[in-house]
Amino acid sequence: MMKHLTLWHTNDVHSHLEHWPRIFNFLKEKRTTADKENKSALFFDIGDFMDRVHPLTEGTNGLANTDLLNQLPYDAVTFGNNEGTTLAHEDLENLYKHAAFPVVCCNFYADKERTKQPDWVKSIVYKEINQIKIAIIGATAPFREYYEAMGWGVEEPISSIKKQIAGLETDTNLVILLSHLGLSTDERIALEIPEVDVILGGHTHHLLETGKIEGNALLAAAGRWGEHIGQIDIELDDNNQLISKTATTFKTEDLPAAPNEASEIQGFFDKGRAELSEKVVAIPGKLAHNWFDDSEIAHILNEAVCEWTGSETFVMNAGIFMTDFEAGIVTDFDIHQMLPHPLNAIALTMTGEELEILIDGIYRKKAELQDIPLRGFGFRGEYFGTVLMDRAGFDAENQVALFDNKPIDKTREYRIATHDTFVFAPFFPIVKQIKRKEVYTPELLRDILKWKLKKMYGQEEDK
Repeated sequence: MMKHLTLWHTNDVHSHLEHWPRIFNFLKEKRTTADKENKSALFFDIGDFMDRVHPLTEGTNGLANTDLLNQLPYDAVTFGNNEGTTLAHEDLENLYKHAAFPVVCCNFYADKERTKQPDWVKSIVYKEINQIKIAIIGATAPFREYYEAMGWGVEEPISSIKKQIAGLETDTNLVILLSHLGLSTDERIALEIPEVDVILGGHTHHLLETGKIEGNALLAAAGRWGEHIGQIDIELDDNNQLISKTATTFKTEDLPAAPNEASEIQGFFDKGRAELSEKVVAIPGKLAHNWFDDSEIAHILNEAVCEWTGSETFVMNAGIFMTDFEAGIVTDFDIHQMLPHPLNAIALTMTGEELEILIDGIYRKKAELQDIPLRGFGFRGEYFGTVLMDRAGFDAENQVALFDNKPIDKTREYRIATHDTFVFAPFFPIVKQIKRKEVYTPELLRDILKWKLKKMYGQEEDK
C-alpha cells in the first residue's frame, strides 16, 4: 500500500497581510482535515514572511508576524533577509522567542567567527510521520556585510547544506530543503547535492506553478507577496522508497473570501498605526515630497545621511518619499508612511575616476529611470523617481562630470553615501564594483531622518 505525504508552503509574503486571511483559512482547513482524517501533511514558510513596510510589522518588530505563523501553526520555517538583515540584533533574537515551530537555517551563526548557532536556530530538524523519517534543512541568503555589521555570522550555503547531508541520520527517508536562496542557487543545489529530494524555494520571488525537476530534486516556489500557496504531493511505497512527487500552486485571489476579511485586514493596519502613534516632533510648516524633482525633505535627508555616515553627499532616488509631512505633530507612523522601505545607508569610498563614471551614468540615465515602476531591491514605492545627488553636476557641452561645480579631482578619494537599492539594482554597475562599502545597520533611512528631525526641531538626540 502506498504512502502519501502532502507539503504546503508559502514564501516571500513580505507582510502583504491583505492576503493573509485567505491564506490562513485555506491552510487551517487543510491542517484540520489532515488531522481529522489522519492524513500526512506538513506546513512550511520559506522566509521573508515579514517586511517592515507594514506598520504592524514595524510597530511590533515582527512579533505580530510570528504570532500569525503560530496560529496555524507551521511545522518549520526558515527566515529571509527581511527577518535577518532589517531587524536590529536584539529584535531578531526576540523574533522567534514565542514561536510554536522550529526555525531551521544551517548557514547562520551567533558570531562573526561562525563558531556557534543562536539558541533559536536549528541547522536541521527531523519529523516522523506515517513511519516516514523526514530531514528538514533550512538555508538563507548570505548577506554577509549586513549580518557581520550586526554581529551575526553567515556561511556560503551550499557547503553548509553539504555538511548537513554528510551527517544525516542513516534511517532518513526524505530530505526537504527550505531554501531562501533564489532559483539559480536552488538549481545548482539540485545538481550538486542529489540527496535533496524537494527544494521549497523563495527569495527571488519566482513562481513554479507545477514545479520543476532538476537532477533528482523537485523544485517548488509560490511567487511573492502571498499571491500563491504551494502544494507538493509525495508518494512512497511500503519500504519508504520514493515513487512520485508533484507540485501545484493555488492563486490566493481565487480562494474563498475569509469571514470579516476586510475588517481583519484593516485591523492589521490600525493596530500598526496605534503601535506607531508616539509623537516625534512638531514642525512649523509642510514638508512636501516630489518624485520628479528636488524637495526640502530630500535636502533634509541628504544632510542627515551625510552627518550620520560622514559622507560628502547622498545619492538617492526621489521615489523613496511616499507622503508629505503636514505642519504640526509628526509621529513615528508619519515617518514610516513617508519612508516605508527597509533601506540602509551605505557609504562608498571611491576614486575620482569611479565618481566620474557614477555622475556620468546618473546624468545619462536620469530621464529613463524616473518613471520606472521599480519592484524590489529594498524599494517599496511606486516609481523610482529622479536621481538626486547634491553637489554633483554635469557639463553637457564638454561632457564632463562635476563636483561642487568643478571637474573631479582624480588624485583624491570621495566618500559618497547611497542606499541599498543602488547597490542591488543594476542601474549603475560602478556602485556594485566599488570594493570599500560600509553598511550602516540596524538603522534604516527613516531612523536617520527621525534623528535629524529631532535635532532640527529642538529635541536633539545623540547619534
